[in-house]
Amino acid sequence: MRPEELRDFELTETQKMVRTMARDFARKEIIPNVQQWEKKGGYPKDIIRKMGELGFLGVFIPEEYGGAGLDYLSYGIICEEIAYADWVCASIISVQNSLVENGILHFGTEEQKQRYLVPLAKGEMQASSALTEPSGGTDLVGLETTARQDGDYYILNGQKTFCSHASRSNIYFTLATVDKSLGRKGICAFLVENPSPGIEVTPLNMSTMKRGNVAQIFFDDVRVPSENLLGEEGQGMTIVGADLAIGRYSVAARCVGQAQACLNAALSYAPQRKIFGKKESEFQMVKQIIADMLVSVETARLLVYRLGRLLDANVGRVTSIASMTKLYASEIATKAALDAIQLHGGYGFTEEFAVGRYLLEAKVLEVGEGNNQLHRDVVADWAFGVRDY
Repeated sequence: MRPEELRDFELTETQKMVRTMARDFARKEIIPNVQQWEKKGGYPKDIIRKMGELGFLGVFIPEEYGGAGLDYLSYGIICEEIAYADWVCASIISVQNSLVENGILHFGTEEQKQRYLVPLAKGEMQASSALTEPSGGTDLVGLETTARQDGDYYILNGQKTFCSHASRSNIYFTLATVDKSLGRKGICAFLVENPSPGIEVTPLNMSTMKRGNVAQIFFDDVRVPSENLLGEEGQGMTIVGADLAIGRYSVAARCVGQAQACLNAALSYAPQRKIFGKKESEFQMVKQIIADMLVSVETARLLVYRLGRLLDANVGRVTSIASMTKLYASEIATKAALDAIQLHGGYGFTEEFAVGRYLLEAKVLEVGEGNNQLHRDVVADWAFGVRDY
């Protein structure tokens, strides 16, 4: 059995078909274009439309709301295969499914589902989350953005930052407080349409993730209809809590895809590189690096697949397991990129080879969806019995 066949363990025929479809799409439609996109800063607008047609932008959304009606494990497999090809396309899938559509599906009204969920799932609209604030991303309860009710509207004022796909999105899923003294009980979730009067999107000058359309969003007396409140007043953190477990699952799956890309790049390059008259792949230390990479990638994949199955089994809150999975997978992705660069030597830093780019992309995922210090804290509290989920 080849290493790439190990992941077939216990996958259903449908899940195998989903993987084949996502892999073929990534290899044929995305990979041939990535290098050109990188050089020109291109955004994959046409690819987004095709991903919508394939159901990738509404993976676990029921068919009655325009989605593919698949399970969470299939969602993870899609994130993995698309991330193998391009982090931007994978980010679009992850943000739209996990952080926006999941909240609408479980907390939205029927009118909100028809108005937003259907076109989002079909890829006719694009969404982004606007959660992080300049004062800190991990401490959402400490947010400063305010919402004041004025008749049939809420008036939003505040600033969000590090918002991916910001100017491309038609809808922002965001949080604001109606009363800061209430703490988490005053935080509400809103679906804010873009463009709207009072919204200003300012691009961030990133040293990496340049194609991700990462930006700051300013809300200056933005009038949001009351029917765009998601859930009830004070329910914002509950909605985000449900979304973040799915978001961390999708990020972990993306990390596995990127780590696999690093491993495959190393496996392809090492036998071609000659050092002291020998193939690089013949050196014992190189074999050790490759073996450790393979074990780590497969272990991360098993953690991701287990989390996907737990989500499908609807066992309840899986916060700690999601943290454990995201923590391990993201650090393995960074380590795999470092190892791939090491085996490429100086060429690992050239544009000809993608491994240098993989390192920057992987490191970002150690910070996104909660930095790994937060996840270590969550996992340790779980181990000590301080928390039970």
